[in-house]
Amino acid sequence: MSFKQDLIFIKLLLLFTLLIFTSHGHATSLSDDKIIHKLYHDSYKFWQEIRQPNGVYRDGFQLKKKQSVRGSIANAGMGLMSLAVGHAQGWEPNAEALAIQTLKTLSGQTPGFTPARNDAGCYMHFFNVNTGKAMSKDFSPIDTDIMLLGAVFISNYFSESKELAQLTKHLLNSVDQSKFVGDPKKGQIALSMKQNGEPSGAWTIPFNEYMIVAWMAKIQNPSENSPASQLWKNHYQSPKNLVKAKFGKAKIPVLSVHSKRYVSMFNFLFNFYFVHHFSSNPEYLQAMRNAAKADYSWWQAQGIKGWQGYEWGTGAGATITGYHADRIFNKGGRDSNPYQIVSPHILAGFSPVVPSVKLDLIDMYRDTSSRALYSLNDNTQVLWRYSLKEKNWRAKAIQGVDFSTMLFGLAALPEFLGPQFFNRYNDFK
Repeated sequence: MSFKQDLIFIKLLLLFTLLIFTSHGHATSLSDDKIIHKLYHDSYKFWQEIRQPNGVYRDGFQLKKKQSVRGSIANAGMGLMSLAVGHAQGWEPNAEALAIQTLKTLSGQTPGFTPARNDAGCYMHFFNVNTGKAMSKDFSPIDTDIMLLGAVFISNYFSESKELAQLTKHLLNSVDQSKFVGDPKKGQIALSMKQNGEPSGAWTIPFNEYMIVAWMAKIQNPSENSPASQLWKNHYQSPKNLVKAKFGKAKIPVLSVHSKRYVSMFNFLFNFYFVHHFSSNPEYLQAMRNAAKADYSWWQAQGIKGWQGYEWGTGAGATITGYHADRIFNKGGRDSNPYQIVSPHILAGFSPVVPSVKLDLIDMYRDTSSRALYSLNDNTQVLWRYSLKEKNWRAKAIQGVDFSTMLFGLAALPEFLGPQFFNRYNDFK
């Protein structure tokens, strides 16, 4: 082969390499600024993809098959908050009208749609997006209250909208939050409810995302002697009252349900974005930083071959064997993330207390393996879960309730809406 032929071969090889990177979705010419803007806007477009004409939201986005008719009541709350984000960024000029449509449908005011609810007003977790008919067995306090707080958020954002205010007030008054509270000394919140409005008998205890329910119950039952107020005072008023598990040699204190095990990190994130008492409390913000530090330290300590410093985030979503809420654990403890699944949406969700996660997300996008990169369509790409153990595994679906913290975390970056955006609108006026 001549020198000229060698040169042509080298040029063709370089062109082939460039095509490979392009086919993986890594537009290497994009600046860091353009990458983070793309991830942010495309994460918003995810919510447009799963929104239905009647205003409700599907459970998630199917990557391998036809979209499901299964809706999620929690996603309605996430979707309402996404509308506020979209409007604030100038992406969704009709956000107010879209939010009104959602609340009307959830109130039973859309012909052909009757939301599945029990005698206490609690909503069914999963339902048919076209009819409202139940597609699960239990009425869910946590999913109901995520929806209600999404309504509060969008109503606060569009503070001059009387219609949104009236619809939100109607929904809040239609749910008896006192039914969700168990023993205030134990901090019990009902995991599910029966048709007659009574708890099913399964309870959760602090600390977890059920702080959302405790918050709502206290707001609706403010009397100092009410079980809801007592539960709040005993447990959630200050993180000093909560159990802490100490992680690693540094003994990082992490809020949990037990001193020997940890909760999935979405617990901290949901509470920040939805509970004003959490997002405005320096002690809770420090607890959130501790959780992020423990999460990163866990990944760092695993000794995973090829692990990169931007690969962390331990949360819930699709796994190789089905849906799972992954957790960190101390050395020698029970393996709670057996497939070493990275959750980019958790990493992003920590941005209010660790804004440098932006750099990790950019590095993850640039990773030539493209394991974190998923396409919703030709123009929309998002970062989602991938396994460091089973490197060829690809998720078949993106669950909206979990993916929400990707959008919210990116929105909370200083160059976009900032963390105060959520703290401003998640309060009761």
